Amino acid sequence: MTYARGAHLVGSLAAPTAADAFRQTAGTLGRHLKRASDGETGARSQWIWWQIDKLQEVPGIRLGEPQVNPDTGNPDYSVFPGLEVDEGIVIPARGLGYADAAVASYAEFIRLRQAGVIPAGVRFQVSVPTPYAVVVAWAAPSAQLRLWAPFKTAIFAEVAATQAEIPGEDLAIQWDVAVEVGALEGAFKPAPELASYERIVAELIECARQVEPPAEVGFHLCYGDYKHRHFVAPKDLGLLVRIANDIASAAPIQFVHMPVDRDNGVDPAYFAPLAGLAVDDAELALGVIDYENDSQRIDALVAAADSAGRPYLVATECGMGRIGERGESVSLGDLLAQHARVAEPIR
Repeated sequence: MTYARGAHLVGSLAAPTAADAFRQTAGTLGRHLKRASDGETGARSQWIWWQIDKLQEVPGIRLGEPQVNPDTGNPDYSVFPGLEVDEGIVIPARGLGYADAAVASYAEFIRLRQAGVIPAGVRFQVSVPTPYAVVVAWAAPSAQLRLWAPFKTAIFAEVAATQAEIPGEDLAIQWDVAVEVGALEGAFKPAPELASYERIVAELIECARQVEPPAEVGFHLCYGDYKHRHFVAPKDLGLLVRIANDIASAAPIQFVHMPVDRDNGVDPAYFAPLAGLAVDDAELALGVIDYENDSQRIDALVAAADSAGRPYLVATECGMGRIGERGESVSLGDLLAQHARVAEPIR
């Protein structure tokens, strides 16, 4: 018996178009899915990198000196771009691109659902970065507070526009939370006003409250995925459980995803903090599907996750848009098949 029931798609998928992403995931995981991602294809394939270009189109924002943090646990996370921001900048309506992308992909989602490719009852999932993610990752520490309010206003407006044009009963919005975790672990350097745990959780609660029922809201909690390695390898899920509990205590959520380190996650102790997870009826998704397509490791991760004794959706640690970037010979189809292999279907 396994507690793995159903599958969660974190967001990005190695597919050329949204239609291809929907077809491939529904074809392999239709009986496992509650939510379908458009794959974040094209310009969005590298998570928030496309926002650097979007923001440089705004008068008063330009690329400055790189941000350097030699104290991070992984040198691949030690240098990031540093945007400089003037006072009083204004980001135009829908200038970040998320609402337009969602609306275009939803049209494909509806077409394929009507054709029977996507099963009835599956929601359209839109993944969105938190304000914190883009501001702290891309703006120089001295510029973060000048970008903070304009960007927060703009990304919340993108979420509102998405909800205005996509029926709530079809929609699930996932907030992507990586830079916050990195700041708490020392991998990013937020401005002092943004650095505390209390401020980070308060901002995540505000993100949750931007989503109006019947649309679903969830969180992807992340330790980084560059080259499929974390900025700091988590020893267990303790920090993420604390964050999830604090969000859920103030704002209802419907799902939460947590990564599973491919090394530390084979130890049942990694999952012990789940005994204290208190998120009401929110679904839990765990990143037990190894990017290197190692079936033995996946089986070990699933067995360790099962030791927590609670149902969970299987997932990769982050999106599947960059599979093979370490030179592994792995396809999207390989990893989707692993989801189906280890988890029970939900329909």
